[in-house]
Amino acid sequence: MELEAEAIALHTFDAHVINGLLQTEVYAHAVISTQAPAVDDEETERAVHRRLSRQKLLHRKPPPRLTFLVQECTVRRPIGGLDVRNEQLRHMVRCAELPQLTLQIMPENRETHAGLDGPMTLLESPDHLTVAYVEGQRGSYFVSDAEDVSVLNHRYGILRSQALTPEASVELIEGLLREGKR
Repeated sequence: MELEAEAIALHTFDAHVINGLLQTEVYAHAVISTQAPAVDDEETERAVHRRLSRQKLLHRKPPPRLTFLVQECTVRRPIGGLDVRNEQLRHMVRCAELPQLTLQIMPENRETHAGLDGPMTLLESPDHLTVAYVEGQRGSYFVSDAEDVSVLNHRYGILRSQALTPEASVELIEGLLREGKR
């Protein structure tokens, strides 16, 4: 969280849930409360609070450069129910309007996909060093080896080229919202 708060650039690829920096409170609560094994209500509330407090980064001055790549199935998945998902999607559309933020959706019908190894976050520090953060089933870890970070940077660039444009990504989300009203 400290590296993230100080980052001058943050680039994420998420394949399972919407990134915590873009989550609404009700979506964050739905995600955290469905963990297995379950956590108690008090821990859920603390985790939701921690997650939402990180969102100060979105409005920090000077603003960091932010890119979010999200797997299409993630924006389609109705975690917490359709109303929660739709509120989350409307929030993402508003976030996509921030000038320092780029949101792209990785379409489900891609035949090639550079992100099959899973989600990742690339953080650039004020002194222009980049580290990666990778999450998995039983934990997460930082990657700081220059060669490994270079590979992940390259992979992220390929992911961005494989994803929908920011404009097409917002159109896809707005289409899901129209479908959700039926």
